[in-house]
Amino acid sequence: MSDQSLESSIGEPDVHLRWTAKDTGWMFSHIGTGIGAGLLYLPINAGIGGFWPLLLMALISGPMVYFTHRTLTRFCLASRHPGNDFSAHVEDTFGSSVSKWLMLVCFLSMFPVLLLYTIGISNVTVSFLVNQLDWAEPSRSLIVFLLVVAMVGAFLGTEQRLLSLFRRMVFPLTIVLLGIAVYLIPQWQMDYLMQPVSLQKGAETFLLTLPVLVFSFYHAPVCSTFARSYRQENPDLHACIRKTDSIHMRSASILLVITMFFVFSCVMALTPEQLAQAKAENLPTLSVLANQPGNRFFSTITPLIAFVAIMTSFFGFFLGVIELMNGLLSQGFRSFRPGKVVSAGHVHRVSLFIIALSCWVAGVGNWSVLGIMEAVVAPMMAIIIFFLPIAGLYRVKQLQRYRKPFWDLFALGVGTLVVIGFVISQLL
Repeated sequence: MSDQSLESSIGEPDVHLRWTAKDTGWMFSHIGTGIGAGLLYLPINAGIGGFWPLLLMALISGPMVYFTHRTLTRFCLASRHPGNDFSAHVEDTFGSSVSKWLMLVCFLSMFPVLLLYTIGISNVTVSFLVNQLDWAEPSRSLIVFLLVVAMVGAFLGTEQRLLSLFRRMVFPLTIVLLGIAVYLIPQWQMDYLMQPVSLQKGAETFLLTLPVLVFSFYHAPVCSTFARSYRQENPDLHACIRKTDSIHMRSASILLVITMFFVFSCVMALTPEQLAQAKAENLPTLSVLANQPGNRFFSTITPLIAFVAIMTSFFGFFLGVIELMNGLLSQGFRSFRPGKVVSAGHVHRVSLFIIALSCWVAGVGNWSVLGIMEAVVAPMMAIIIFFLPIAGLYRVKQLQRYRKPFWDLFALGVGTLVVIGFVISQLL
């Protein structure tokens, strides 16, 4: 594709700019990937330090979510060949040796999370069958097998089917989370607003919560597939950027409103002692609310919310992991068998099998991957969402007009704070 086609006029009208059902599906895929386990734990981590650190997080979250994911998508859109996956584009941009390390970083930021979601959804399902339906203890290996087959099977259909699945799952989830936030308003304790917070304690809370905040909004795994979907149907780079920017604006706004309203409402409804106890026992917010005496509503609806939230996040991360696995396997085949052409379909089937088997083994083994996440995933996510897109933005000539020094420095600054917060959390 020529540079001339990439640099086509941004003033021409384009039928691709009209909002469609596909756009709605991708918008919900961003929201669904971002609303996961992080959302359920974020109120505990964010609220324990008082109102002012929480307010600062709310103010920084909006531009952080929008600008970082928008820049990553723009970088993916600028691929020389619209059909290239993320690994091929990174290799074209940064070279073979650097791309191998970046792909490893990407993989380490996503794959452990996919295993965590598999374990989480398996535990929720088994607990629901035993505690809510009064079943005998089921075979965990069978339950995990059925769950993995069902979730992986969702990716064997068309893109339209997958986006429709996102719409059907995420829209009710957002309504329920908003409903819970509204339901808790009568229980708000206004003393929380007056809770004294020292500057040192506030800064410490802010830094330590930033990694969790990033995880709560993180939907980078879908950005590459999202960008490729639009780039393949429209050769005009800048029209694609306008379209994807508008989708990011809507998804980031909805995600921010839902998440921060849910967090504020939960924190205002719980006492500082309950927040501290939940943090010590590593309990999600909904579990704390469900364990309150006489709160039958939450004990009934909590498993369903957790199941859907984890499921939608699993789907989003699966999109990113399968693409990275395809790229890594293709690189491996080329290295060990130079000159031998391996079909993309064969590589994809091998990737599906490896990922499905890994998820099944992790789910049956009920591994504790939280340690891996704390040691690996947080800094890897910061590299992928804050540093890599900015580096690509200033390396790809076609993206020159989209360089905004102020916001680019903002992304780098927040990314640096995330890494600092991670280091401090490991030292304390």
